[in-house]
Amino acid sequence: MSEPIARRNLMVEYRLRATRCLNCGEMYFPPKYFCNNEGRQSKMLEVDHFYERGEFFSGSMINEPTNRFSHLNAFVSAIIVFNESKVRVPGRITDFTSTKDLDVKDLIGKGVIPRFRRIYSDGKDGLIYYSSHNFSLEDDYYPYQKYEPVKPSNTDGKPGIVGYGVYIPKFRIKNEEPALGVLERSLPFADEDTTTFAVEAGKRALIHAGTSNRDVRKCFVGSESSPYAVKPSMATVIQVLELGEKFDGGFFSGGIDSQFACKAATDLLIDAASLVSYPIFNGRDVMVIGSDNSQAAPRDRLDYSVGAGGVALIIGKDDVIATLDHYLPYTSDTPDFYRRDGEKYPKHGGRFTGQPAYFKHVVTSMKTLLKETGYTPSDIDYVVAHSPNVKFPSQAAEEAGFEKKQYEAGLIVRNVGNLYSGSSLAALGAILDIAKPSDRILLASYGSGSGSESYIFTVTDKIEEKRKRSIPVKEQIENPKREYVDYYTYRRWKEMN
Repeated sequence: MSEPIARRNLMVEYRLRATRCLNCGEMYFPPKYFCNNEGRQSKMLEVDHFYERGEFFSGSMINEPTNRFSHLNAFVSAIIVFNESKVRVPGRITDFTSTKDLDVKDLIGKGVIPRFRRIYSDGKDGLIYYSSHNFSLEDDYYPYQKYEPVKPSNTDGKPGIVGYGVYIPKFRIKNEEPALGVLERSLPFADEDTTTFAVEAGKRALIHAGTSNRDVRKCFVGSESSPYAVKPSMATVIQVLELGEKFDGGFFSGGIDSQFACKAATDLLIDAASLVSYPIFNGRDVMVIGSDNSQAAPRDRLDYSVGAGGVALIIGKDDVIATLDHYLPYTSDTPDFYRRDGEKYPKHGGRFTGQPAYFKHVVTSMKTLLKETGYTPSDIDYVVAHSPNVKFPSQAAEEAGFEKKQYEAGLIVRNVGNLYSGSSLAALGAILDIAKPSDRILLASYGSGSGSESYIFTVTDKIEEKRKRSIPVKEQIENPKREYVDYYTYRRWKEMN
């Protein structure tokens, strides 16, 4: 498919858009810009169902997909109806590992929720095509959330976290034996990748923050498993979530994709806070996303600790739930873990990975920040460190003077694995799920190559007000609808991304 056709398609596929004639009320999907009844004098209103719940109207089982969709094995092709507008759109029901016991008639009338997923790609060197015309069942793993922007009550506070969204995929694989404390890991479905994680996490962050997507003027995506070597996931996130003011098919918003191993996103939190404080920055908020389908060679020891998922933080000054109070970076050229250009899997430096790489940088940044601020470990309520496994962050926290009760709640790595760029941010999300106003949280990142930065956040009263709009990390980890797969399926889905 040519690039111009791809551009035209995404204008329909990325959002579930229809148009309605304001004169006669006729609805059109795909959208039309004049009415069949009223002609070119008609006035058309765009109707968007991206955040809405639909219903399964009809469908059929596709047991032998064409080559383009062979990665799905089998799937349910569907017609979805949105009751308020009566618009019917074609789509696909996603996240089925097997359809052999499924009767399509049983799905009729069931609630469904739009999901942004891959649909196909033009081979290994062509474009990847995405769509929101994919749906999960409402009573499945992913809950429905309504998006209602709220006018902020405090519009000039101290910079910090306005909202957050953590996205952990439905599927898991168990370790036969714990790998440095990691019991099981999350993995992408066959139609998921780093970009789809980023969109879903960003969507959740907007809902939780209650901020308008029009007020987000920068988007940073940190990852070491981007679908493209050259072409930013950030641009897809902006287009799908419509960040910034809309103009001529684009949006007045910017950003970059960044790479610094597992701290590609956390490194940008200070940049985001600086931007929202800068007078000429024409917007309220910055979205920072850490998203990875963490890479490892088959049967490598890393292969038993890597997970998949995405986290988005919205940084701003309006109705902040946790102020960013202190920051300290520490960096050295320590080649403990790397992947050369064109190589598929990373290499690691054995014991060198722990010391002088991870422990030296993480402990130094934590201890030095405490010294500079005058805080002692007992002044901190929760501590979060980047988690390649359970052992490393636990040991680093204790070396810095913290106790188990301060770091235990952030050790979600044992159930989801190392999320790479999303690791420390997902753990931070788990802490924010339970933190109380006035709690102090110390976040320490780590990126191979090597560097660490430490932040101290202070939780505000606003966290209680917004908590009802979040999907807690613990609920995702313990969700009874999560599914486990075997090693063959795990590797097959990993290799697709």
